[in-house]
Amino acid sequence: MRNRRRFAVIFALAAAGALAVAGIAMAAATSTFTFNFSPATAPKTTFKPGGLTTNLVTHYTNPGNANPGGAVDRTQIFLDKNMKINPNAAAKCDATKLSNQTMKGAMAACSKAKVGSGIATASANGAFTVKGCVLLFNGKPKHNHPTLQVFTRVQASNPSRISCANPSSNTQGNSTILLSGELKPASGLYGKVLDVQHITQAAAFPLEIFRTTIKKGSYFSARCAAANKTWNLKTTWTYNDGKSRTVPKTQKCTVGA
Repeated sequence: MRNRRRFAVIFALAAAGALAVAGIAMAAATSTFTFNFSPATAPKTTFKPGGLTTNLVTHYTNPGNANPGGAVDRTQIFLDKNMKINPNAAAKCDATKLSNQTMKGAMAACSKAKVGSGIATASANGAFTVKGCVLLFNGKPKHNHPTLQVFTRVQASNPSRISCANPSSNTQGNSTILLSGELKPASGLYGKVLDVQHITQAAAFPLEIFRTTIKKGSYFSARCAAANKTWNLKTTWTYNDGKSRTVPKTQKCTVGA
């Protein structure tokens, strides 16, 4: 009987230790996001052009590409089935024209393909924050799917000096991160998913904040067709240890012109 009790205690302690370790691993990265489509009033049957702002934030307990769970490697943004991207509403930019460019160089090469902008920050392995400016360009198709070229210019050595103003003449920053998002079919509440992969291969430091707005003519549009007058988005992050996290969000819409 004593041996059985002893084994039960040992087993309980081992299980508690395993759960504690699992908790630490799961807490290695926590991601959240918010979104807003404007205008919030849209027709019920036809699509109305507007702008989509998304704000993705990740907190790391042990940031660094070499540490499991210390970096985001893939981001998937699922768009409501009543939202639409029209890749023919802007010129298409070849990714090779954006590599190793300044903001000025990227705009000179692909200004007609620009469909959005924003800001980004990354963690220099916890030592300091790297700040960056984001430019979004309509890309050439991949696997017969539309693409979004995500151009980020950062200042790694002195983050406080970079400005995102006037990208057409802005030569600030000392490094460029170029990611490609592929717009794939989705199901259920979602019509498309913007899938950005291999982030750790392109970004030297783990991305923390990625806040962008997509808006250019009829490139992005929406309708208020759901019975509950709600738009649904969700984001799935996959970290460099293979674990993932999904966060759904909603926004109310109003039927109107």
